[in-house]
Amino acid sequence: MQEHPGGRMPHAREAEKPKPLRRRKTAEASREELIEAAIEVIGRKGLSRTTLADVAAKAGIGYGNVTFRFKTKAALLLAAITKVANEYMDHREEAAAAIVGGSAAERIDAMIVASFHRKLTSQKKIALWHAFLSERHIHADYGKLFAGLREREYTLTKAIFEEIVAAEPSDCPDAHFAAVGINALIEGLWFNMRMVPNPLEPDEAAHIARTFLASLFPTVFGKLPRTSALQET
Repeated sequence: MQEHPGGRMPHAREAEKPKPLRRRKTAEASREELIEAAIEVIGRKGLSRTTLADVAAKAGIGYGNVTFRFKTKAALLLAAITKVANEYMDHREEAAAAIVGGSAAERIDAMIVASFHRKLTSQKKIALWHAFLSERHIHADYGKLFAGLREREYTLTKAIFEEIVAAEPSDCPDAHFAAVGINALIEGLWFNMRMVPNPLEPDEAAHIARTFLASLFPTVFGKLPRTSALQET
C-alpha cells in the first residue's frame, strides 16, 4: 500500500470528502420560477409572441418541466397576471393596515405610496399589465380576473373614503366619486411611468395623485406629511 507523503496514512474521512448533496427544488419553487420567467418574457415580448420555450429558456428549466407544471400557455399566462394582480392588491392593503391608530387620510396616502412602489411599477410589470388589459375583452379568464381585482380595489378604497366623508362632509360628499377617481388616476399614471423618453418617476406620480385628493378633500389631504414612494418599503 502506498504511503501518504509525510509517512502518515490518510484517514478515510480525510481521503474521501463527500460532495455536498444537491437539493432538489420543490414543485412550488419550480412553479414560482416559471411564473417569474413568464412575467419577464411577457414584459419584453408581449402576450402573443411569448412561447413556453421562451419561458423555459429564461427560467433555465427543461421544456418538459414547463408543460408538466402548466399544461398550456394560457394557464401559465393566467398564473403570471394573477401573481402580479395579487401582489399589487396585497401591497396596497398591507400599507393601509400598517397605519395603526392613524387617520383614514393617512391610510389612503399610504396606499398611494404603495401603489407606486418600485417592485410594482417596474417596466416589465407595467408592460405585462398593458398586455393583459388589451386582451381582457377577448379572454374570459382575464376579464374575470380584472373584474375581481377592480371590485377588491374599489371596496377597500371606498370604505376608507366613507370614513373621511363622515368626518368632513363639507369637503366631498361622495366616497364613490373619490374611490373611482383615485383608482382610475393611479392606473393612468402607471402607464405614464412607461412613456418614453420621459417616464414619470414614482414620486411624481404620487404627487399628482395627492394633488387630486387635496382638490377633493383640502382639509384632510392638504396638510399630510409626504412619504417618498422611492423610500417606502
